[in-house]
Amino acid sequence: MNGLAWTLLVLAAMVGAFLFATIGAVLLALFLASVTSRLTKDDEDRDY
Repeated sequence: MNGLAWTLLVLAAMVGAFLFATIGAVLLALFLASVTSRLTKDDEDRDY
């Protein structure tokens, strides 16, 4: 039972780390998309 408990603990840690990395990547992508859209809007409004 001890080996099974360690296996479940390791699997739970791996799943948690994967979810954390996935959520971080999604938030980073959304942040970059908002920043690039702001930059393109500023470029359109600017007169050269």
